[in-house]
Amino acid sequence: MHSSDIEPGLVVILFPGLAGPLRRKIRDRLESYGGEVTAVEGTGRFYLEVHGEVAAIRSLVVESWPGVEKVISLGEEFLHTAADPDRGPEGVEVGSVRLGAGSFTIIAGPCAVEEEQRALRIASSVAAAGADLFRGGAYKPRTSPYAFQGLGDAALQILQRVREETGLGIVTEILDPRDVEKIAEVADMLQVGSRNMHNYSLLKELGQTSIPILLKRGFASTIDEFLMAAEYILSGGNSSVVLCERGVRCATATDEVVLDLGSIPELKKRTHLPVLVDPSHGSGASYRVPALARAAATVGADGILVEVHDQPEEALSDGAQALTVDQFGELVPQVHEIRAMFEGHISGVSDDLVSTPGGEDR
Repeated sequence: MHSSDIEPGLVVILFPGLAGPLRRKIRDRLESYGGEVTAVEGTGRFYLEVHGEVAAIRSLVVESWPGVEKVISLGEEFLHTAADPDRGPEGVEVGSVRLGAGSFTIIAGPCAVEEEQRALRIASSVAAAGADLFRGGAYKPRTSPYAFQGLGDAALQILQRVREETGLGIVTEILDPRDVEKIAEVADMLQVGSRNMHNYSLLKELGQTSIPILLKRGFASTIDEFLMAAEYILSGGNSSVVLCERGVRCATATDEVVLDLGSIPELKKRTHLPVLVDPSHGSGASYRVPALARAAATVGADGILVEVHDQPEEALSDGAQALTVDQFGELVPQVHEIRAMFEGHISGVSDDLVSTPGGEDR
């Protein structure tokens, strides 16, 4: 049995633009030590994935070989999502807004775009209250085929008007790989919802774009599965990915959702990607949202995604978890105040939480 059957191996990252003969020389040398080498071409550079007899190769200082930029072990590591101690937080640019890199971003708006004047009213209100980006669904994946599925193309036109009238960047959900180009003409950021975290055809297509992606954690997914979904997008060449924790479903009679706030320090430790929290889907009830949003700011999230509606009782989708405009206006200064209080201490808090013994329940 080859050791590749029991361990993932290594990835040797070559310097951009390295000539073919030099790439071949490095590959031949790795194979001479028993490595089973596969060449992988990325965006503007080459990688060599090494399996086989990697024990001997691990003992070599491969990083010192001419043409080699870095060597990464693929045990519990992820090639593109992994945290890099040599690189500070870069954040992700969404229009004029930077997510991550020390900022706390608030994305707000209705679950679904319902009609133009209502969308404009809500957008103007959340902008005045301090929202950085506007969220609104044009295409809605619903459990029931009889539920409101969104306005589709008509909603895209409304979102375009919202941007023109308010100046807010637009975040909206993408369901179908065939719609990427069309929606990207309007949206500043494409959201991959919980149900589509494992839609690998969609993830691969998004990896071929340059538009920022908001990737939500599947409601029954592990952290590793979440990061690997992000890996699909990043490995395709799109480096602008933001993660979003939205809660995990409990198999009870009421199908309640529990917001996994412990995932925030875990993700902050393991990846360089910005991490947001969705306290709306993470609670399912509006009265819980402010407390969970404040908790998200406390544990080190880079922002929140909040559902806001001018009349939640009339909402066509997820009205029970939407804040009113006034409630949202009260929440914004609270989360910013908490964030400011913890500024400079959040990384230490996260490290302490992650390194606490006894965290074996995964």
